[in-house]
Amino acid sequence: MDVGTLLRRGLAVVLLCVALPVAAATANPSEPAAIAALRADQSRTAAQLEAEASRLRAGSQDPKFRAWATLAEAEAANDQEHAEAALAGLDQAIAQADALKLPDLRFEALIRLSTILVNRGRSKETEAVLKQMQAMVEAGDNPRWRAQWLHERGVLERKQGRFEEARSLFLQARSLFHATGDAVAEARELNSIGNLDGRTGRFSDAVAMHGDALAMARKAGDKAETARSLRMLGVLYRNLDDEELASRYLLEALSYVEERNRREAIALHGELIGAFTRLEKLPEAEHHGQQAVRLAELSGSHPNKVNAFTRVAELRLLQGRIDEAEQWVERANASYDHVAVRDKTLVRISRLRVLAARNNTAQALKEADVVLADVRDLGDRILERSLLDLLSELQLRAGDAASAFATRKAHQQLDKELAIDVAARRIALLESSLERERTEAERQLLQRDNDIQALRLNRQRVIAIALLAGLALVLAGAALLYARYRSALRLRNELRASRDALERVANTDALTGLANRYAATRALGERLGRVPEPLTVMLLDLDEFKRINDSHGHQAGDAVLREVATRMRAVLPPGALLGRWGGEEFIAILEGAAGREPGAIAEALRAAVAAAPVPFESKAIPITVSIGVATAFSTDDMDALLAEADEALYRAKNSGRNRVVYGGSPVPAG
Repeated sequence: MDVGTLLRRGLAVVLLCVALPVAAATANPSEPAAIAALRADQSRTAAQLEAEASRLRAGSQDPKFRAWATLAEAEAANDQEHAEAALAGLDQAIAQADALKLPDLRFEALIRLSTILVNRGRSKETEAVLKQMQAMVEAGDNPRWRAQWLHERGVLERKQGRFEEARSLFLQARSLFHATGDAVAEARELNSIGNLDGRTGRFSDAVAMHGDALAMARKAGDKAETARSLRMLGVLYRNLDDEELASRYLLEALSYVEERNRREAIALHGELIGAFTRLEKLPEAEHHGQQAVRLAELSGSHPNKVNAFTRVAELRLLQGRIDEAEQWVERANASYDHVAVRDKTLVRISRLRVLAARNNTAQALKEADVVLADVRDLGDRILERSLLDLLSELQLRAGDAASAFATRKAHQQLDKELAIDVAARRIALLESSLERERTEAERQLLQRDNDIQALRLNRQRVIAIALLAGLALVLAGAALLYARYRSALRLRNELRASRDALERVANTDALTGLANRYAATRALGERLGRVPEPLTVMLLDLDEFKRINDSHGHQAGDAVLREVATRMRAVLPPGALLGRWGGEEFIAILEGAAGREPGAIAEALRAAVAAAPVPFESKAIPITVSIGVATAFSTDDMDALLAEADEALYRAKNSGRNRVVYGGSPVPAG
């Protein structure tokens, strides 16, 4: 026997030893260990794996081995986005499975077939494949098959925009995977559920789902699902406007992406484009844009191209390169007929942004109404919020103030609902933390009581032997009790201080130091219910603030917000509350009293803001504010009061800005 033969046999033994645990994990009784190891390999490129699968198939005389190798070859072709080759290979694997009576091979091939078809928007063909899977599930008693079929059905429902139906299916699949002990598959279902929760604005549930999925994936050592969990968290925090935290999650996710997982890398680079753009790190955004485009073009996948090209189009718009942005949108549009509903919506929104940038307002408005209706049918509240913001700007440009006002109200209502979810999550976390600390304190106090009882028993026993020893034990016990008492007292004080600090954080705007929207809303409700004198609310919106961000950058915008907050605080009388209502909008609440005429105070606020430009680095940034004023008595409704102030603010904006409107009458700038 020659050396080459010995080496080949030795390598085969090693591969079998490594593959045995993988084969067991796949739960496919007829799958050869070497093929299971090959299909699970993430360290090599898809091209290398396809070549290896082809070599193994050609070198075997075992029909079952060759059939499973055909499946592995088709999967690797799909990873390279060679869709037709993959579909042909899967059809061949299914035919071989039927001929050889290998139901586990047939089911695995149907799963891959469903995934390929649904990702390319071929819903009717996907439905037919799912019916074949359902027949196999109902003919047997395999919980793993049922869970996988439920997952694939959920993916189809999600692609078609039926989010609640998809969520229910993912929850059922998660329960079955949990029962079978498949932690990686359970983590996948948690991420799928969290993804839907994030799109529909249930941020607190999404955080919990992705956090649990990340812990499971890390414990199982699965890099692919770990990367996906981190990406989902990054996307979630991007939707919460925390780009700094989001970029950290996304960059960490990149470190887990292996050679074979190209789709995940494209999605991560796409999200990092947006995150770094918002952080004004344009070189980093450009780098990730180039990477996303390079990988998408290599992949040939239509969903990957839409993801990458629309992200780069947004980057070019922010850079003011409108012609290039339109070219990228056209490239994404070339894949329009080959992607699912949500990807089509992304292309249409990118087109709207280009039309808006070219001041083609009439065409943009016509298309925006249609896209908004489709987004609402889709149930994606994140896309809806973004589209409402764009639509209100277009309506204002067109001079349709009434429609712009209604759209802005819808945007504010949606933003309020999303903010309430986040606030509720924070409060729940605070309460949970405090409850754990209280429970621990009670446990320690109970332990102290048990120790006291033990000391008393010991003292009684020792007194029976010797009074001197008993006295010593009593003194030692007293010292221990005193120390424990001091420890419990210190712990209670620390808990109180921690609770107060957490409450301050939950009620304060981090940028300006003012009360946040949650705290201001609560204060308004309390004051409206107890103050017998008139209560005045002012809504203050900085004029042309988007222009400041676009011209000078977000850091300049932050500096303006801080300076405006300082100026307004100096003007307001004692006892008045000033808060940040959201973005560039503030709220002031004044209780009625002598010398506190609302109109005069509002005019003083306007004058203080406009008094001098805001210095930033070597620039002087002029700034003005529009103010809407409304007054109510203790029996009035808070929402009606806010709506009246909001309407007055819009009148101030439409009357030329830099003015106060009180009771519907504008007060011109001084």
